[in-house]
Amino acid sequence: MKTYALIIILLSAGMLFAQTRGTTQAELPIEDHIYCVQPRLPYLPEIPEPGKRPNLEREDWYNYHHLPLNTILRAGQQLGMQYVNHQQDAVLISSMGTLSSTARDAIDHSPLWLQPQLENVLSQLTPAKQTLWANLILTTQHPYIDEVAFCVAHSSPQYLNSDFALAEMFTENVQQIYYVSAQLSYVEIVDYGTPASDPDYWSTTRYFKKNAAGETEQVEVPRDIYYWYLVHPKITDEIPAYIDPAIIENNSTHNNNIAPPPTGKFWRTWLYNVQEETYPVLSDTLTQCTTLFNRDGSSGDALRALQWWVNNTMSFTSNAERPHQPVRIYRKHIGRCGEYADYASAVARIALIPCTSVMSLSTDHVWNEFWEDGWVQWEPVNGYIDVPMVYENGWGKVFGSVFEIRSDGFLTSVTDRYSDGLCTINIQVLDQNMVPVDGARVILAIFETTPRVDMVGFTDNFGLVSFPVGENRDYRARAECSFGIYPPIAGTYAQLVANSVDGETYNYQFVIAADKPLPVVETIPPPPDPVQDWRFGIAYQSDSYYLCGRVTWDDISSLGVYPKVYQEVDYPGNVSFLVMDADNYMFYTIDGFGSAFHYDPPLSEGTALFDIPTGMDYYAFLDTRHFVGNAVKIDGIMTFQYYGTAVDEDLIPGADLIAHRVFPNPSQGWCELQFELPKAGRTELAIYNLRGQKVKTLLSAELQPGKHQLHWNGLDDTGTVAASGIYFYRLAWEGRSAVGKLLKL
Repeated sequence: MKTYALIIILLSAGMLFAQTRGTTQAELPIEDHIYCVQPRLPYLPEIPEPGKRPNLEREDWYNYHHLPLNTILRAGQQLGMQYVNHQQDAVLISSMGTLSSTARDAIDHSPLWLQPQLENVLSQLTPAKQTLWANLILTTQHPYIDEVAFCVAHSSPQYLNSDFALAEMFTENVQQIYYVSAQLSYVEIVDYGTPASDPDYWSTTRYFKKNAAGETEQVEVPRDIYYWYLVHPKITDEIPAYIDPAIIENNSTHNNNIAPPPTGKFWRTWLYNVQEETYPVLSDTLTQCTTLFNRDGSSGDALRALQWWVNNTMSFTSNAERPHQPVRIYRKHIGRCGEYADYASAVARIALIPCTSVMSLSTDHVWNEFWEDGWVQWEPVNGYIDVPMVYENGWGKVFGSVFEIRSDGFLTSVTDRYSDGLCTINIQVLDQNMVPVDGARVILAIFETTPRVDMVGFTDNFGLVSFPVGENRDYRARAECSFGIYPPIAGTYAQLVANSVDGETYNYQFVIAADKPLPVVETIPPPPDPVQDWRFGIAYQSDSYYLCGRVTWDDISSLGVYPKVYQEVDYPGNVSFLVMDADNYMFYTIDGFGSAFHYDPPLSEGTALFDIPTGMDYYAFLDTRHFVGNAVKIDGIMTFQYYGTAVDEDLIPGADLIAHRVFPNPSQGWCELQFELPKAGRTELAIYNLRGQKVKTLLSAELQPGKHQLHWNGLDDTGTVAASGIYFYRLAWEGRSAVGKLLKL
């Protein structure tokens, strides 16, 4: 493990330095000071009863603009609409970044379950990079779309904005997965739905294994495990990139051997077919396997074949260089537990076996787990398969925290699988007014002769973080957030339990000596509105929120940028809804205070209507300024509505006529109208607005019987882009007609 002091030496000396420790992640800085804290019982929230999704009242109001809410709203951000008085129209407002039409098309091109995460990432990219990654998704064909979209949606904006990230690598990554699947007899890819049949389509793998009785079984991998631990091109802290295997990897930056192809190699493709000297070829090894894992100990399974291959291409030792990249690890053919864990994860994922790294930071060891109808301990260098207690009962390790490292850097405790004794440390972080602090970074340490970092977690919306830990240890902790730290001396730790006891729960409160920055809103009556013409409407609900915090280890930080993790919590979040004038909106977004004509305090669901008085601009928006770290998942709809009489039959007569449809609907800029005529005749097709005014004549001609299709590019008869909103199309033929509705976004 590289210590903080060694990293400083490396930076100042500008050279590689030999290390004796096993893991390869950079360690967190620590100091020896101890700050005492008294145990306090944290506030534990009750889970509310699930509510029904709200609906807007329609009456004689009709949507003119329509903003679907399927969004991750980050802490301190706003999303909504601005009424532009001089235009009598509304436009989108968002503090979270601008999405181009290409980016929105890419989001619509992706599965529904990925769209919020994809929107969140694309909105944080530069315009050029946003176009690059959006075009990658738009040009990807089924069945690769969901895998490519997932990898983009769950890569950090800091990485995607860098020159290290290449779109062709994302394509190669997914194509290689399908290529290998076609070659291996023990595994297959299963696609649930297609973009044409199901907007929420997804994929996974299904494989054969043998149980303890030697019976062959088929097991399907859960969706999230497939995408996170098999598809994602990032393993732990390395930068996903093409790597020149001949270049010595710098222990400080870990980015000096990144090179474009053909010199640079991507681990998933290169390691599968690479042949050097007398080392065995991975593809030859795997194609002989008939099952993924045999619990009866018989031969022919891929896992034991991989274990043999790893140990025949690697030796357990190290020199000055400690690479993170699997390509470089293979070329060296040596490493310690850190290199072995990264290497084993890579080759398992190449073999379409979900795999991850598991670490005990405070006792300096890292190994693997693979998924076989559940996570199973695996350490190829020692030949361990499913013997999780070997470290405590065989090696004599006394664990604090043991955690799994997800591809985006999120750490999940798995201590219960590796420690006979287990206790729980709960820490609640509060400001000086006892207001919970969300998204605070809490660092847990074990005290031996000095504090030694053990685990990192982030507080939930109630300021809570929980650490399952081992027994017989002396624990310390510290907390950091955007407006303060605890203990108040930087780098120090608060003393918790001196000797943890199996089965015990320890509760603590950390109080930061500062105020959490909360918004201040004064509610004032709106100006009179004697005429019903325009109004805002909103219906929203939150079923979950996201823990957010800085990634502990990520080599992209060598560029001076620091990614965040997003871990979804299955518990409702909450947002505020406000309506303000232009001046108050400006003050509110800058300083967090202002006067509102309508204010709903933070809620997990709600509906609201606001009649818009004439004479000035108005801003209606959802807001998360009451959070300092975590994000909220929002579903629902926001509308800008027009009051008036609906389009009636005198303006656009309707009758049963002929088969007709429009696609896509809603549309963004263009749509295709399809219809079928029973026989030849004079045919007209036109677009009308809600007032019954003709917007565009698409067709007026004699047509033959059969199927026909026309495109509307979103322009009216004058060549002007038609406003977003609801439109009707009227298809007239031989004195009869049919009417359909379409929504233009």
